[in-house]
Amino acid sequence: MKFYSSLFLALFTLIFFSCQNAENSVVSANDNPEVIYSQTNDSVNILTISKEIDGQIGGQIPFNSTITDAQGKPVIVNILLTIAPGSFVGKKVISINPDVNTGSVQFTPKMTFTKPAKFDLSFTGINLKNLGFNSNSTVDFVYMSDDGKTELILKNECKIKWDSQTLYTKKAELPHFSRYVFIKKAQ
Repeated sequence: MKFYSSLFLALFTLIFFSCQNAENSVVSANDNPEVIYSQTNDSVNILTISKEIDGQIGGQIPFNSTITDAQGKPVIVNILLTIAPGSFVGKKVISINPDVNTGSVQFTPKMTFTKPAKFDLSFTGINLKNLGFNSNSTVDFVYMSDDGKTELILKNECKIKWDSQTLYTKKAELPHFSRYVFIKKAQ
């Protein structure tokens, strides 16, 4: 019986002291981005991921979920936006709008960084044929202006996987927030 009493006391002490330090925890409710799903009149799904970031401290916006494309097919969207400390002045609500129908992503507010933001994005289950790709295509992830002009950006990797209908980029360096898209590379 003394053994069980000692064991209970040790477990209670461990739990009590772990809970006391919860206020110093790295993860809090405010670390999660706000996610809003909406639909336009023509039944196009719109996904908005938003989070307030302090430019002096930096931060991350992670997102992993499934959204339905215009044909009603599920597309898995994986996002990780990393803002380095000292990238901008003040606090801003950063919003990310990935579009599984065009293979693009829009960022707001429009702003320029003193240190580029790093961005990982993958669309799995996206209809590559509807986006103009084929099994021999190579892709790039670029900035696209409102008039359709494109600008190359630095990235570690950008690929297409035909078998899983996946487009992805890793560690894309975003010098500013605007619209970025996957495009077919000229061969």
